[in-house]
Amino acid sequence: MQRDMSKPNCLLIGAQKSATTSISVMLSHHPDVLVVKGKEPHFFSENRKYARGWDWYMSLFSGYNGERAIIDASTSYSRTNAFPNTMSRIIKHLPDAKILYSVRHPLDRMESAYVEWMSTPSFLFENTSINDMVRKKPNIIESSRYWKNINAYRKYFPDKRIKIIWFDEYITNPDVVLAGVFEFIGVDPSISIPYSHLPIASRKSQIKKMKVSGRTTSIDTTWNRSTRQWTIEQLGNDTRQFLEWCSKPVDYWRINPNDKT
Repeated sequence: MQRDMSKPNCLLIGAQKSATTSISVMLSHHPDVLVVKGKEPHFFSENRKYARGWDWYMSLFSGYNGERAIIDASTSYSRTNAFPNTMSRIIKHLPDAKILYSVRHPLDRMESAYVEWMSTPSFLFENTSINDMVRKKPNIIESSRYWKNINAYRKYFPDKRIKIIWFDEYITNPDVVLAGVFEFIGVDPSISIPYSHLPIASRKSQIKKMKVSGRTTSIDTTWNRSTRQWTIEQLGNDTRQFLEWCSKPVDYWRINPNDKT
């Protein structure tokens, strides 16, 4: 009986590099919230993880002690293009879950993902700029197609069970944003999280990690105009439709080839 009660009822699906780690840590400090043990199980997205079975997955929530909100935080769940089996598995196991989707300026997100990849010792690309990366790894753009990715969920989850978390708003006023998330997932929104102003992992910290690991690959986040324009064109109507659905102004992120990100 307890195992059934402790089944996750909320998914923090990404997007990657949109403060999802920070948000999941802050949520875990609420006394009525249980966040999955370890970081990002990717159970529904990665075949090798899913093959471990439901019992293995549920063991990640073995700390359950009657919390009302039980959360799996895995950014791969929003990468619907890279992991096509994700939705069918979620619908099979968690059809009544609530969905949290954290997003940030699409190009800023790409830059941050690029820096993380380049600072990872096992990453194969050497001396690659952000301009090279968006051409070589199309998934870096796919992860910024917020409308496409959230629509994969909207086919099965009503809008009232989906909440968007805006990166800039979270950075500016984490307490207000967290209160809104707590209310959405059905726990006391008046609970104050004392660590909510902890800094988000920065680009400088990622580069420092790279240097400590001994990786000497250069990092270049300066866009050239043609690649930036091409990238914006790839996003096309996706960003505009997403902002419209969220009732945000069309220039909320100021995605213009001549603007700095």
